[in-house]
Amino acid sequence: MKGVWLLAQITFKEGIRNRILLGILFFGIALCVGNLIFTNLFAHELGKVAVDVALSVVSIAGLVVIFFMGINLLIKDLDKRTIYMVLSRPISRRQYVIGKFFGLGLLILTSVLILGLFATGSVKLAMLNAPDYIPPNFSWLTFAVALGYAFISLLITMSLALLFTCAISSSFLAVILTASGYFIGQNVELLRKIYDRAEGDSEGWWLEKFAEGVSWLFPNLAAFDLKTTAAYGLPLDVSHLVWTALYGVSYMGLILILAIFVFQRRELS
Repeated sequence: MKGVWLLAQITFKEGIRNRILLGILFFGIALCVGNLIFTNLFAHELGKVAVDVALSVVSIAGLVVIFFMGINLLIKDLDKRTIYMVLSRPISRRQYVIGKFFGLGLLILTSVLILGLFATGSVKLAMLNAPDYIPPNFSWLTFAVALGYAFISLLITMSLALLFTCAISSSFLAVILTASGYFIGQNVELLRKIYDRAEGDSEGWWLEKFAEGVSWLFPNLAAFDLKTTAAYGLPLDVSHLVWTALYGVSYMGLILILAIFVFQRRELS
């Protein structure tokens, strides 16, 4: 466990040295300014627009950390052969993968916390600017829960990125595969609806099987998207939230186990 924590700290500090937080701060300032501009362009539902923009920017910033920082860290270790120095110490490949995941998770958590503060401020400013359009049941607690589940969604995406970087040596392919997994995960709920419509249709049996396979293979990231719930102040279903969180943690665990399995059998050249 000591080796895992050491690698997590090194990964986090490397992200700080690469000035990723400066980019996050830029995102935060742009979020505040952009939210005020965008909300003034809409005649109705300004509160909903402000919440949507704020939560969307938090997710986008997290994806930037994953695509431009997370994927490149492991590829860089392989290219510069620094991974040999790490593995020559009493650190196993399993500890290396888990340490990288936790280190990148800390970077994503930091970006979500920083942007979460900016998001809260931008939504508050937008609502002060247009008090008549605040959703009647808006709750800051629901907004905070939406931020938390956006963080879980980003961690799931990070686990996919780690799996692909453990399996292949090309950062470009890893980015493409991770982006594809994220896109499919965001739309897997739609595929399930298509599956339900195709069920019983003899001509659409292939679509039924395809949709069912995709829904089992890729994570349902749409389940972690609570923007609409936060924007309209809809009541939270606690049992649904608990099961969704357990699903996310379980999926991450399985992907990490698979990433460790792949990395342990990979030949490092």
